[in-house]
Amino acid sequence: MAKLWVKFQRYFRRKPVRFFTLVALYLTAGSLVFLHSGFVGQPAVAENEPNPAASAPEGAELPYQDLLHLERGFRETPESPNAVRRYGPWLKSTSSKDSPERGRLGDYGGTWSRALKGRVLREKEEERDGSAIFRGCFHRPDNLSLALPVTAMMLNMSVDKCVDLCTEKEYPLAALGGKACHCGFPNTRFRLHDQEDEQLCAQKCGGEEYESCGTANYFIVYQTQVQDNRCMDRRFLPGQSKELIALASFPGAGNTWARHLIELATGFYTGSYYFDGSLYNKGFRGERDHWRSGRTICIKTHESGQKEIEAFDAAILLIRNPYKALMAEFNRKYGGHIGFASQAHWKGKEWPEFVKNYAPWWATHTLDWLKYGKKVLVVHFEDLKQDLFTQLERMVSLLDVDVVEDRLLCVEGQKDGNFKRSGLRKLEYDPYTPEMQNTINSYIKMVDRALKLRNLTGVPDDYYPR
Repeated sequence: MAKLWVKFQRYFRRKPVRFFTLVALYLTAGSLVFLHSGFVGQPAVAENEPNPAASAPEGAELPYQDLLHLERGFRETPESPNAVRRYGPWLKSTSSKDSPERGRLGDYGGTWSRALKGRVLREKEEERDGSAIFRGCFHRPDNLSLALPVTAMMLNMSVDKCVDLCTEKEYPLAALGGKACHCGFPNTRFRLHDQEDEQLCAQKCGGEEYESCGTANYFIVYQTQVQDNRCMDRRFLPGQSKELIALASFPGAGNTWARHLIELATGFYTGSYYFDGSLYNKGFRGERDHWRSGRTICIKTHESGQKEIEAFDAAILLIRNPYKALMAEFNRKYGGHIGFASQAHWKGKEWPEFVKNYAPWWATHTLDWLKYGKKVLVVHFEDLKQDLFTQLERMVSLLDVDVVEDRLLCVEGQKDGNFKRSGLRKLEYDPYTPEMQNTINSYIKMVDRALKLRNLTGVPDDYYPR
């Protein structure tokens, strides 16, 4: 046996390539066995090992849920109460045995529990597939035939049946009113701005026991996958504009998103003080025009010097929470318009250096536009997100463009565009050190004071406390 082992060693000493080949074959075989075990359903964790999620206190939340997850630190956060969902309000049992505690998912027994659990899985699957979006419960419009021009009666009504009908008829809205399915567009008669309590719509569907189909007076409304094309046409101004209007913001404050909204609302392209080829390729055709061409409705700029500001006749000044704006711009700088910076960038020297240079610019940018700008309209990014219709009306008014209300209502259904970062990624730690926070908070107070001195609304409350 010893002689055989010596011969074996001598053989591979002379033939190292063969030795490494044998090792590679051995490792490959092991990998195949491991993959096979995964496909046949072997558990990755032993059954007797504790489940960290199960041992967490009920209702406990991870810190810094408002911050962005990045790279290997990413994980999906639990669905919030305001998250978009596929179906309407869940029907509550009226049994005397039900208590508030039993209202939570998983506390029901038997058939009800299985139905709810199955529904959650179906919701998640359909959201991934891009199905209809739940918009809420709304009162029946006064002139139904004009507000929602298509109506069909369905004895076995379900959400899917009504959504499928409206999709087939090429309407972006599906409104369920008991046994009636209505299809149409958001319009002045049905604006979807005055949402009612969902329980007013909580009547069981005839074709699906655990879905709500609304009533004759309160409609459950869904947005189908049909695109509302009433606000999609865009073109250059027919003649040269008499005024140069800036869309000014600090980087990361939502300028690209605001341009998307303005183009949909007005039907005219926006321009830029810069040239960004990626934005041009995404449909911002005014990106290639010289900013003084006069062919665009307004011009994107991040400039903040007196000479640059005084070159414009008017401005929409977009302001955003500096904590969010700094992180958004850092992600853009190192990850692109809809990407994310890597952990190496956040953990390295790039982030502290970035905050040191950009934080004071956030303050001076607003202060300079308030000081040197002509006819400046201040719009807070947070207000634009919360009340898009009202804020967009203000912006369009400054641009001196006549826009019908139906077009603005169309924009609400197309508001996100293609430049929204995924909200599923959250940083697992606060990247701002105490020193950074003290500095940024002083800048927030400075800007807040400057706004109020000009009889303008100060910064939104969610900038504080930090």
